[in-house]
Amino acid sequence: RMFPFLSFNIAGLNMTAHYNVFVEVVLADPNHWRFQGGKWVTCGKADNSSQGNKVYVHPESPNTGAHWMRQEISFSKLKLTNNKGTSHSTSQMIVLQSLHKYQPRLHIVEVTEDGVEDINSDVKSQSFTFPETQFIAVTAYQNTDITQLKIDHNPFAKGFRDNYDS
Repeated sequence: RMFPFLSFNIAGLNMTAHYNVFVEVVLADPNHWRFQGGKWVTCGKADNSSQGNKVYVHPESPNTGAHWMRQEISFSKLKLTNNKGTSHSTSQMIVLQSLHKYQPRLHIVEVTEDGVEDINSDVKSQSFTFPETQFIAVTAYQNTDITQLKIDHNPFAKGFRDNYDS
């Protein structure tokens, strides 16, 4: 799973309209990266021929504006993988390439009650990017402080904690 996970507070939606909310993850720059000398440096061009799912639809979609604005929207179930062989039907998995920089985008699309975009009306859609959410995908943490942070705060890393009772 993505850690730390994305979460958003949304305002300004029509209370009774229905919306799909989803995250798309796109390449943030044209570079391949590596961790060297305690910092991230570029080392060539990104391979942007990557196949696979880049979109994660929030599991509570579709839902009303009132629902989405009631509380923080968490994408804690979003999973990232570098396995290009992952089934395209796995809607919880986003396929990324290690050592590439990515930018998550939040999309909010007004839909009919059953979750379908209304082709007879102008599509009411908003997209948001937050530069502070950019990240470099890794299969192993390149920094011991980050490894410890994940062990201390990620509920899926309990077994690595010093004070873990089995």
